[in-house]
Amino acid sequence: MTPPSTPKSLSESGKILDKPTVSKKIKSTKKQKDGKKDGEELVTPDFKSMLQIIFWNSLGFFFFTFLIPYATLEIMGSSGIELGFTVSSLTVGGLITAPIVGYLTDKTSKKKLILFGSFGRGFSYIIMYFSIIFKSQLGFMFGIFFIGFSVGYFWTPLDALISQKSHKTYRAAAFGQRGGMIGKGNFVGSLISFTIFGLSYTFIPSISWIVYSPLLIFTFSNFYAGITFFKNTDENLTYDDYMSSSNNEKNLDIINSLNEENSKNEVNAKNNRPSKLYLGFLVFMLAFMLTSVNQSLSYPFLQGYLIENFVQHPILIMLVYFPSEMISQLLAPKLGVLADKLNPRITIFITGSLGASITWFLIKSPNAWVFGILLIFDMLFAWLGMLILQNFLSRFSKTHRGKIFGVRQWVSLLGGIIGPIIGGYAWVHISHTAPFIISIFVELALIPLFILALYALKPFVAEKT
Repeated sequence: MTPPSTPKSLSESGKILDKPTVSKKIKSTKKQKDGKKDGEELVTPDFKSMLQIIFWNSLGFFFFTFLIPYATLEIMGSSGIELGFTVSSLTVGGLITAPIVGYLTDKTSKKKLILFGSFGRGFSYIIMYFSIIFKSQLGFMFGIFFIGFSVGYFWTPLDALISQKSHKTYRAAAFGQRGGMIGKGNFVGSLISFTIFGLSYTFIPSISWIVYSPLLIFTFSNFYAGITFFKNTDENLTYDDYMSSSNNEKNLDIINSLNEENSKNEVNAKNNRPSKLYLGFLVFMLAFMLTSVNQSLSYPFLQGYLIENFVQHPILIMLVYFPSEMISQLLAPKLGVLADKLNPRITIFITGSLGASITWFLIKSPNAWVFGILLIFDMLFAWLGMLILQNFLSRFSKTHRGKIFGVRQWVSLLGGIIGPIIGGYAWVHISHTAPFIISIFVELALIPLFILALYALKPFVAEKT
């Protein structure tokens, strides 16, 4: 299961140089100086502090992911088809906001959009909490719908900020740091969830307002995240501005030459066979939609398959899931650095093939622990593929990043609606392995689509590496 020619540049003297010469100068800033670590010169000074919001927002991710199938199937007693519709409600909310937010990201304050998204997620956790207490499947679905609606205002503007605050040769690593911060928040939040949910479920399972109280804790962490981000982040500081303000003549020349190159690339993209551009972009977005179909087709039913075949106790279920989520996210910064160095088309072929193979071995697992280990590798390959594609997408245009991220988010959410419904139908009417087998074929079909799209769109990329 998956989540995704050398140009010329001007030198200081105005002569044309091969790009590796300019690249060398940029990379020279990566070396340690003034006590800074590797990579810190390839992002703005406020980059790491900006990512702190992700830590606080991510505290509830694991518990939230665990609760969707658990609450639907075990607490509410709903069917697999109802689980499919419950998961789809998350993406319906995002589907409504994604195109609007994509446009607003390029036109208005990104901080205000992110603040709304952070507060919206917090209120959604409150709705989910009381819906579980009163065993209301409809209320639970609405809470999940409102999360999708709210976070549509969060990730698109945040991804645009990550892109504009990092250098193009460090872009996948920058998004990898985003994933790493999700992992850190997820780890701390999971410890909180394990402690409160585990102890209360074991000793006082009938007092549900305590068992599910981590949702209220994560509500306040989202409120805190939104407020501190809004107060401390300078959304107008870009990487180019940072380099220019350093008063380093060499940096100024490099930035000017790269900006000129990017402008030429954007102009060329408009004049160079637009039919090929539109076709490539259409195929790319179709592939993103099918990726989301693939993920949501089988992932919601992993827990049901685990319960049916291996373990039934909720604590053991969390222990099987926990390592795959944590390890893949904590390793995301390393995967991002690796993704910046790899050939996108070859890497997509390898990660797609391995992901499909792992899905097959998942449903053939002899026990829960083999199942959990395979999930770890599945998530690692999914993250690597996603970072490769996120890198490419962020460099496609500097002036329309918000719209591009918004379109990608919209088609992904559309796939996220289709996937659980197909998976739920296959789970109920065919077999409990059917969602996973369908997922294998979808993932294999994605490989040629992504490779074709990357090949077709390569000439139109504004920020070439």
